[in-house]
Parts: sequence; structure tokens; C-alpha cells
Amino acid sequence: MKILFGLAAALLLAAALPASAETISFQGKAYCPIRYDINWPFSAKSKKAPTQGSGITANVYEMPKEAVEEKSAADLGSDMRRLRIISAPVQIGQHVVEDQVLITYELPLENLMAEKQLVSRAELNGLEHAMSVVQFQLATIQNRQRELENMAGNQAVAVNEVANNARDIENLLLQRDFLEEKLELARQRYDNSVLLSQSKFGKEVDLKNLPRRGYVRAPGDGYILWLNSSLVPGMAFSKQAPLVTIGKLDPIIVRASVHEIAMQKLKAGDPATVIFNAWPGEKFQTTISKVDYVAQPAMLQQPSFYLIELTLPNPDLRIKEGMRCDVVVDLR
Repeated sequence: MKILFGLAAALLLAAALPASAETISFQGKAYCPIRYDINWPFSAKSKKAPTQGSGITANVYEMPKEAVEEKSAADLGSDMRRLRIISAPVQIGQHVVEDQVLITYELPLENLMAEKQLVSRAELNGLEHAMSVVQFQLATIQNRQRELENMAGNQAVAVNEVANNARDIENLLLQRDFLEEKLELARQRYDNSVLLSQSKFGKEVDLKNLPRRGYVRAPGDGYILWLNSSLVPGMAFSKQAPLVTIGKLDPIIVRASVHEIAMQKLKAGDPATVIFNAWPGEKFQTTISKVDYVAQPAMLQQPSFYLIELTLPNPDLRIKEGMRCDVVVDLR
């Protein structure tokens, strides 16, 4: 009996003790939450790497990049065969704002003439003039129709003349409807061309005197993370090339691939400690902000890994993209 009481007391004591905390550790890498890669003439990938059977194993944190075959701008279908640099007044680490000029380049004469053709109002003015002529003719012939109907009531004009005038009105109405539709399309094309030209040359550009200069502008606020070393005045690019990389650094995102067994124990909001290899004695406290529900591609016989994200404030910009770190999550 004493033995039974002892066992019962031991079980009650064990139940009263708090469960031991579990610690999950994995490695991650810092990334910009928003990143802009500016390429010329555009990003084209001619060869695709396989997504299945790519050899993902434990502690692989990013997928292999697709192979890019170097091609000329003409091969890529660009209407501008060469990019000749006039100036690139930016530096690595510089903060830029949206629409800020990053690169100024010489616009080829044929492209300049094409731009002027796009923002020309010649077609639009011609259609507006044709519409005004049709409207004037329609108003005149409609007044004539009322006069003819009054005269026909007094038997002062032939019935055929009234009918012929009515058919002329119908034809003019059809012509007016056709011109209205054509005029609307022309206005839309012109407005879109103006917006495109303003994005290339600036919002204050004189559309009648477009400069022979093109501009590469920042697509958003951020910092210059990488700059092509060949971006110097006089340099001419004839093949596809990356030009500038812009990214936001505050806050910074830590991404990691976590094994499926550990992933199912984690959830958004779990507190975590991040220690970067660059500062082994400094701890950054944060929480898990995202846990993917879809595994990263892997072969059938391999374990699955899931993407985990953590967000870290980075006001002093010490944490740079690509820095590796250890992440420790204490589960209580």
C-alpha cells in the first residue's frame, strides 16, 4: 500500500511540474524585403534549370539560379541596339527615392523620331477635324429634313426628296459613330504615349522638343546595393547586362529553410533570437513572421524543407543582404 501511495504521489508531482522547453535551431540569411534588379534591355532567360531533381539537401537555403545565356540586344528583340551612357550619378550605398534619375543615356536618333511620332497629335487632330465636319453636316441636313417634312405636309415637295434626305442623315449618323469610336481609341493611345514619354523624359518634358536623352529612374525608394562597374560616361552596352540593384534595408528579412519535422512545431509569432556570424556576441530579438505551407521543390526520396521568415528592424543599416545567421526558437 505504501508503494502505491508513493507511485501516486510521484505521478501527481510529475504532472504538476511544467513541461521542459524545447529549442529549435537553424541557419538563415538576410534578404531585402523589396528588391529591384534593373537590366538592359530586359531580363531574358534562355535556359531553364530543372525544378524537380535539383539536388536539394539539408541546410540548403536558396534555390539554384536559372542559367542565363548572354545575347545581344538585337537578339533579344530590343528596338535599341546600343545603350551609350552619358552619366550615372549614383554610388553603392546611396539612398534613392522613387523616380530619381539613376542613369542618363544617349537616345538613338531613330528612337527619338519614333518617340516624337508616338506623342504627335497629327492623327488626333485629323480625327477631331473630321468629327467637327460630320457634326456640322449632320446639323445642316437635320435642319433641312425638318423643312422638307413641313413642305411635304403642304405638298410643296416630293416624298422621294424627303426619303433621300433621311437616308443621308442615317449615313452621317453611322459615320459619326465610327469616328467617335476611332477618336476615342486615338485619344487613349495618345494619352498612354504621353505617360510613357513622361516616364522616360520626366513629367515636365516639352513633348514638341523631346531631348535626345533617355533616363533610367528608380522604381522605388531604397539603397543602391550593386552597381555595374562599367557604368561610366562613354561606355556603350550592346549585349544584355545588369545595371543597378536597389533594395530596402529597413526592416530586413531573415529567410531560412527548415526541415519538415521542425517546421510543424513552429508558427508565426513564436519568439526567436537571431545571431549573425558578423557579430557573434550580439543577439537580435524578434518573432517569426511567416511560415510557408508549401515545401520547396525536392526529389521524392528527399525530406521537405519549408521557408521561414523573420523580420528585423535595421535602422542603422548594419545588416546587409546576404549575411548569414543562426536562429534559435525557444518553444515553451
